[in-house]
Amino acid sequence: MALTATGIGSGLDINTIVGVLVDAEKIPKEAIFDKTEETIESKVSAIGTLKSQLSTFQDALEKLSDPNSLNIRKVSTGESDFFTATADKNAQSGSYQVQVEQLASFHKVAGVNVADATAPVGQGSLDLSVNGKAFSVDIEAGDSLEAIAKKVNESADNSGVTATIIKSDGGSRLVFSSDESGADNQVSVTATDTVGSGLNDMFGAGNLTELQAAQNAVIYIDGQKVTSQSNDVENAITGVTLSLTDADVNKTSTLKIEQDDKAVKENIKGFVDAYNTLIGSIDSLSKYDVEKKEAAALQGDSMIRSIESQLRNMISNRVDVDGETIALYDIGIETDRYGKMSINDEKLDKALSEDMGAVEGLFATPDTGIASSLDKVVDGYVKAGGLIDSRNNALTAEQQRLDDQRESFSLKMEMLQARLFKQFNAMDLIVGQLNQQSAGLAERLNSLPGVVGQ
Repeated sequence: MALTATGIGSGLDINTIVGVLVDAEKIPKEAIFDKTEETIESKVSAIGTLKSQLSTFQDALEKLSDPNSLNIRKVSTGESDFFTATADKNAQSGSYQVQVEQLASFHKVAGVNVADATAPVGQGSLDLSVNGKAFSVDIEAGDSLEAIAKKVNESADNSGVTATIIKSDGGSRLVFSSDESGADNQVSVTATDTVGSGLNDMFGAGNLTELQAAQNAVIYIDGQKVTSQSNDVENAITGVTLSLTDADVNKTSTLKIEQDDKAVKENIKGFVDAYNTLIGSIDSLSKYDVEKKEAAALQGDSMIRSIESQLRNMISNRVDVDGETIALYDIGIETDRYGKMSINDEKLDKALSEDMGAVEGLFATPDTGIASSLDKVVDGYVKAGGLIDSRNNALTAEQQRLDDQRESFSLKMEMLQARLFKQFNAMDLIVGQLNQQSAGLAERLNSLPGVVGQ
């Protein structure tokens, strides 16, 4: 490895001189790079915070832009063992006496028991139908019960039959079950042999056993008989679904349906809290601290100003509901001079109890409802490929340009350092040579006759 010595000829500290000259140009520029990078990182972090708050606000909006979230029904079954119940916004408040006489059941038929489930059954076809819809499967000579079940279940034309194998003390047998309950969904099986009589011997007339009859659910609501193909009885009471679990016609359960104003109020409170948090976050991200003389990351940013302006304009809108206009203030949601919301509980409770339709219209009317409108605006910012993603992409590109500038500047400084070393080393060499010449000349002068050394 070659050794390089600098400053020998001139006696100058060339390394230090070059270092000082390079730093004089490098340090101010690197400070600018660092400041720019810090600004970019601050903006990326701030925009991430803004997106998170907007998404949280959007979650609260979704509960109010859906009419079902503004017409919540509270359902009580008195801890009944016979059914559970759900109610949508169309259900009216009321009390009902319910008796369950019988549950709906799935039709099941089974073939003859065999000792060996892997043995071939026969050759031909099985024609199956349920509720008037038929399909057929071809049976090969070597097909076992498992192979037949697979062909039935995987048939592209299967109209609603599931085949399973049950192993019991009596042997193994193939069971055909309807996929839907109710008396209309009876399974029919017709066996046709092309060789021998194996299929008919197992599935033919007289050999097929009904394991479970197809029957409808039967219930009584306030003494009125209701028959259903399914154990989920829908709209026997408008807007209510009863899910039957057991039957005893001698036991009566009480079903009560009430409007759940408390749950609706919680959704509205969630909207107000999320809005206030979002406005607080926007203020924090865009403020200017006069005392510290520091600007927040998004201070003066056009995007955040646009978001704030749109939000404040929309919450002050009046919405047409059935020919009358209504605003948030009318239901007890007030806004102070700082843009923060508060709830007048007495006024909101009155609106919920007396005019739920107006509350629903105010928030959830398509296109014009406050929650619906705000949700569309917010979605434009937070969705994939939305305005926030575009801003992040721009910041990523800006960071990449800064990295490229750093790399280019670093190369430039290396070249400057090399050039300065070359220039100072050349000077050092010349000074060294001049010093040698000067010393030689002095020596020759001193050696002349008559020269007396002092």
